[in-house]
Amino acid sequence: MKTEENFHIPVLSHEAVKYLINESLEYQILADGTLGGGGYTKLICENTKPTDKVISIDKDLNALLYSEKLLENQKEKIIFVNGNFGDLKDILDEIKIEKLTGLVLDLGLSSYQLEAESGFSFMKDTDLDMRAYKKDGITASEILNSYKRDELEEIFENYGEIGNAGRLVKAITDKRKIKKFNSTFDIVNLIKEEYKINKKNEIDFLAKIFQALRIKVNNELINLEKVLNDSLDLIEEGGRIVVVSYHSLEDRIVKNFFRKESEKYKESDNPFYKTEVEPKLKIITKKAVKPSPEEIKINPRSRSAKLRAAEII
Repeated sequence: MKTEENFHIPVLSHEAVKYLINESLEYQILADGTLGGGGYTKLICENTKPTDKVISIDKDLNALLYSEKLLENQKEKIIFVNGNFGDLKDILDEIKIEKLTGLVLDLGLSSYQLEAESGFSFMKDTDLDMRAYKKDGITASEILNSYKRDELEEIFENYGEIGNAGRLVKAITDKRKIKKFNSTFDIVNLIKEEYKINKKNEIDFLAKIFQALRIKVNNELINLEKVLNDSLDLIEEGGRIVVVSYHSLEDRIVKNFFRKESEKYKESDNPFYKTEVEPKLKIITKKAVKPSPEEIKINPRSRSAKLRAAEII
């Protein structure tokens, strides 16, 4: 039987919902952009009035169908959407909602994706797909088999932060002349052949490779930047943005966005003078909130999580 943990154990869930809900706002219309196993949405429902609304979005149809059953008793206040949070503006237009009072994003890869869907984990041999949203066009195998060397290097350098990506890309392009990359173990076996490294370093290296490919396939960072920028128009004054990220690339985007949009001054043409501007955000987490040792013990995958929150002003 599938449980919430099969999809994604909600990380920092109580903290996220605490920051998300501004109780001074009378009526809540909140969006959970990464529904997963329904953990955040369930907690949001428990902490809001029956007349409030929650828009729960997920690219993964399996997670969506599971959560609909899990949250059957809350269906009157939830609008379930199979879609990409990067398309939040279009989603709200379609369901005729003008403004939100809050948006929460848990950017972690779900346990269900790692354990049951194709291409996400290097621990078992599956098709090299990696699409969380099956309507997306390109798979990880297509990227490895068709992209030019400089394009592959850019992916691994920018999204995997892999040093000497040229060596990895040469190994990939040499191998694909002989045999196309079709499964996860095709990558694993290449790394075993090309790099004589110990098990721990091999796992860390594979994690970076798979992270880079997953980010590219799903346009993860582009969608994050898009929804953050759109949120300034989609969330009403006093509404909140809460993001839980799991690696430095995501966290850097969120941190820089919050900092930029909360600034009261910006650089001008005069190096000795800054222009005063109206800030759009107020940061409400002075530094990133991290899981407690107790939470990490229960859910080791939470150890890298960082929560940041800001309020529209």
